[in-house]
Amino acid sequence: MSWRSLLCCCCCLALAFAAHADTHLDVGVVVFDPGIPADVATHTELRIFPRIREAEAQYLPVNLQRALQDAGQWGAVRVVPRPNALYELLLEGRIVESTGQRLRLHLSGRDASGRVWLQREYVAEAAEDDYPVPPGADPFAGLYREIAADLDAVRLQLDAATIAAIRHIALMRYAAALAPEAFASYLAGGEAEPYRLLGLPAEGDPMIERVLRIRNQEYQFIDHVDEQYGQLHDRMAETYSLWRQYDREQSLYKEEYLQRAATRDSAGRRGSFSAMQQSYYAYRAYRLQEQDLAELAGGFNNETAPTLIEASGQVYRLTGTLDNQYLEWQGILRDIFAIEVGLPPSAGASKDFAVPSQ
Repeated sequence: MSWRSLLCCCCCLALAFAAHADTHLDVGVVVFDPGIPADVATHTELRIFPRIREAEAQYLPVNLQRALQDAGQWGAVRVVPRPNALYELLLEGRIVESTGQRLRLHLSGRDASGRVWLQREYVAEAAEDDYPVPPGADPFAGLYREIAADLDAVRLQLDAATIAAIRHIALMRYAAALAPEAFASYLAGGEAEPYRLLGLPAEGDPMIERVLRIRNQEYQFIDHVDEQYGQLHDRMAETYSLWRQYDREQSLYKEEYLQRAATRDSAGRRGSFSAMQQSYYAYRAYRLQEQDLAELAGGFNNETAPTLIEASGQVYRLTGTLDNQYLEWQGILRDIFAIEVGLPPSAGASKDFAVPSQ
């Protein structure tokens, strides 16, 4: 064997070992389902303010993202507008209840092979000493740490070869979504069955090189989207924490009101009037905070600044919400890929390029 062949073999072995040794999966945390009932009449009873809940659906995933980053057991952890075939581990959540007193989230997590990591509800109660909320803190931080610990427990049950297979499956699912005729044969399963890896393209395959370049360009935009979610979160945090505090105080007052009303006497009535007056001022402050929060929440739901991004020597201008910009960018990347491989624009990708989690 020549020294060139030996060097080539050593490089291939080193690459294979590195792929198996790296156990840090990249994670996508999808913007949560806000869990708003269709029956508007129930909103007041359930203490749901739809505009605020819509903002919470994008605020709370950032808390989960940062808990996973703090754990230090993962690769890139990004908040993303919607699920697709890009992510090695995908987390989706639904807000069941969100008040100043209690947070209930239903979380599900699946890796690219379809293996279920999480499927349960998490509940946390805020204590009196959680308020006022210090800068950078959250009264329900323990809930996110519990989710991170559960995910890590699953990760520790998987060996390096299984982790490497998940990463390869994620890449092949992404490639097959772009060019089914070229890459679908590398995978088995799907739909109701787990995905299995049947093979990988040869090293240096020009088609997979194009896929990797397109994927990197999508990651580039996802990083921009993730940064925007983080900035909106931080801008909203102080007012949101105050709103939660007042919400908790108002709820506790309502729970105790009947008991106070039943036991007050003549002297107590004067004391109760004073308590009611204090409660009124607190409630007025709460409503003002709610109004301020609703205005900030609009930043999540209204159009953001246009995004300028480069691909294949051209600069593209994306407009609308982050979700709309993401969809527009995916369409551009599909068209670029199709043109490069000699297909009509929009014909190079499967209709499942943006796919629900399995």
